[in-house]
Amino acid sequence: MFETTALDVGLALLLAVVMAEYFKWRSKSKGFSWIAAAGVLMIFAGTFGVVGPVVVPYGVPAEAWNGFGNIFAVVGWLFALVGAVIVAYETVAER
Repeated sequence: MFETTALDVGLALLLAVVMAEYFKWRSKSKGFSWIAAAGVLMIFAGTFGVVGPVVVPYGVPAEAWNGFGNIFAVVGWLFALVGAVIVAYETVAER
């Protein structure tokens, strides 16, 4: 019913970082920096699908253009994974 795009995921990741800062969870954690970078990469990956037909450079096939977006999405997902592991480790280590 609802479609989730990389833009939505990127905005959710950035919103998570903002909420962590607001509730003072983000003390000195490098993990939230990784999550914020993941949010930016996911938003960038989402833009490949949105503006693709308009700005695809001449000679670049559509499959390659979508592949660039997929590469940024995978790298963003890996950044989010690393950030989540760092935050989880620091949360457990505090106790």
